[in-house]
Amino acid sequence: MLLILSTLVVLYFLLLVAKRTPKKQIHYAVLSITASILLWNVAVLLYLTFDKVPWIQAICERLYFLGAIFVSISILFTGLIFAQTKIKFIWKHALLFVVPVISIIVLFTNQSHHWFYTVFSLIPSKQIFGTYFIIHTIYSYLCIGIGLAYLVIFSIKNYGIFSRQSSLIFIGIMISLIIDAISTFKIFNWSTAIENIAFAVTISFFIIATVKFDFLNVVPIALQTVVDLISDSYVVIDEDFKVIDYNKAFVGGFTGVSRKIGIMEIIKKNYGALDVKRFMDFLDEAVREQKKVGFEMLKPMDEAIVYYMVEITPIYISGNHIGTIILKQNITEHKNNLQEVMQLNERLQSLATRDWLTQSYNRYFFDERLQQEIDLVNRLQAYGRESEKKVNAFGLIMFDIDYFKIYNDNNGHPAGDELLQTIVTVVKEVLYPTDILCRYGGEEFAIICCHTSEKGIKTAAEKIRKAVEGYDFRFQDKQPGGNLTVSIGAVYCSTANVKRKDLIKKADEYLYLAKSSGRNKAVFND
Repeated sequence: MLLILSTLVVLYFLLLVAKRTPKKQIHYAVLSITASILLWNVAVLLYLTFDKVPWIQAICERLYFLGAIFVSISILFTGLIFAQTKIKFIWKHALLFVVPVISIIVLFTNQSHHWFYTVFSLIPSKQIFGTYFIIHTIYSYLCIGIGLAYLVIFSIKNYGIFSRQSSLIFIGIMISLIIDAISTFKIFNWSTAIENIAFAVTISFFIIATVKFDFLNVVPIALQTVVDLISDSYVVIDEDFKVIDYNKAFVGGFTGVSRKIGIMEIIKKNYGALDVKRFMDFLDEAVREQKKVGFEMLKPMDEAIVYYMVEITPIYISGNHIGTIILKQNITEHKNNLQEVMQLNERLQSLATRDWLTQSYNRYFFDERLQQEIDLVNRLQAYGRESEKKVNAFGLIMFDIDYFKIYNDNNGHPAGDELLQTIVTVVKEVLYPTDILCRYGGEEFAIICCHTSEKGIKTAAEKIRKAVEGYDFRFQDKQPGGNLTVSIGAVYCSTANVKRKDLIKKADEYLYLAKSSGRNKAVFND
């Protein structure tokens, strides 16, 4: 009765797998195991049922051993496929079928030579095997052993649902393997039908793996294969900071990597003592405060600098520190891209706020900056202390080049452009770092003198005039008076409610007054 029940269990699982569409490699491998076990069970069942019919018993003898031949190679391929998700069949895989094919030939010609078996019986002690059976047995157990080894390795390297799947399959196959070994080596004198019942138990484990953990529904992928394909480096260390595990990217980025070696030794060998101390500080912080810590590291390589982002994550279970995960990501490209973006932003900022010819600030920047200074004075006059009111007053200086049209007409516009650039260089030499030089338009320039006293504005305007007068410009001997000069108008702003256009107009009026009164002068609102 148990034999019939076990056969039905195997048949049920065979149908369960067979009806699945579409099928992957793992489905066909498990189908092969199930079909082999079912063939084995049916052979035993028919042998017991038709014990008085010689020709049926003769067929069952061969079917019995045929199932045994196929089940071992099927277990091997199941382990291979389960651990690797999918395998590409090559000629080496075909070699695995050489022994099973020879076994089948020897089995079906057994009557003429008895190499496979001499006496067949369902009672192990009464079976007498031939010389070839030893080869068949060694190869079968070797295939089963390799298949189980793949499942064990897969379970060790993986966690979660896939590990549970492989564990159930491993346990199920082991149960049948132990029972079969006992029968093959005649340890106990029981009926071979016990093996078939054990096979049903194995299939029951397969059913649990399928129903509970989606075996054959979710294709397993080896975790180690996944992490080895990740370009970022990772290493796992224990509570004593010794290496437990790592991926291929970590080995590629460090020398002297091996398990049980201290992580600090690896860092020192690849980076240096200073980086070890810095790394250790971050590692201690992560473990002590039980938090994720990230920081940058750099390493000179082939006349370039490679940047890395390192992330340290301590692992705690029930409040106990059991290890740490360290991730290292190459961010050199990101850093270079960021630097390019910053340079581009600086370039755009320069284009937006500076005059393209002289590289002094342009009219747009001048208008905005002048309004900010006016607003500051207004605010301080309304709410600030007396000391702040005087310190944060400012002045506006406007100047242009005397007889610039004559210079352009005599020497050409390229020389005129060069003169504008030289004027800016000369004037900058006498300005304070807080002063803002702008090209107002044409040959006219404006200077915002921030945080300056009334006396300071006068001094600055005169320094500009003298600096230009004393500089030896190209072609200045062709200018009226034999020298190149500037005329200047300056105003001081320390009172509230001053409008920008009025301040500019006033400075421009003083500039016009300087020109009309003889040029090479600085006129201030005395």
